[in-house]
Amino acid sequence: MFTMYKIKWAKNHIIIDDEQGLLIDTGSPVSFHSSGTIKLCGQNINVPTSIMEVSNAYLQENISTDIQGLIGTDIISRHTTLFNLQRGEDFIFMDDDADYSTRIQSFSLMGLYGIVMCVGDKIVKMIFDTGAPVSYIKSSLNEQHTIIRQTNDFSPSFGNFKADIFKIFTVIKSGCPAEEMEFGCAKEVDRVLSLMGVDGIIGTELLKHYRIQIKNGEFFLPPQGI
Repeated sequence: MFTMYKIKWAKNHIIIDDEQGLLIDTGSPVSFHSSGTIKLCGQNINVPTSIMEVSNAYLQENISTDIQGLIGTDIISRHTTLFNLQRGEDFIFMDDDADYSTRIQSFSLMGLYGIVMCVGDKIVKMIFDTGAPVSYIKSSLNEQHTIIRQTNDFSPSFGNFKADIFKIFTVIKSGCPAEEMEFGCAKEVDRVLSLMGVDGIIGTELLKHYRIQIKNGEFFLPPQGI
């Protein structure tokens, strides 16, 4: 039996729209809540009240909305999760075990999820990070595209920074139509990507174009029309 949660958007972040104030952040391997407890799918889950340099006050300051904690991959990995955010409906479904058989090539890294996709004309390894309001690609892989604007972003690791934004046609799986998505480039992010051994970060931009199911650590697309 699945549980449906309404989602609200704040500065391109996705937050469960209830009194808990939970950011959905697959870029974090650890969940936390200021109360020490997260209520999800009929369970009370004990969690830390903050993680490293990230607290609810830090998130509220940078996202400008009431956030009391976040759900990371430690909790998401316990559930089958469907992100349904690209039709203006803005829901996620937990424990939805529908058989979505179109598998996306994926991998795991340090407790995080990753997918392999085509960005421009290159096959790249991307960390799937729903806590990232801007998706990123290594600058060295993006030399042929034109900057459309600059934006401000932040990271708990290195603070506030500016990123150049580009539009690049992207294919999530062979046989799927190309989708024009926005990606950023920034030297601060390039250093992190090199240390992690990946080519980029795909954030909430992906969920504006595709519905994604995560089940047993693997990624799936639902059948067309569903």
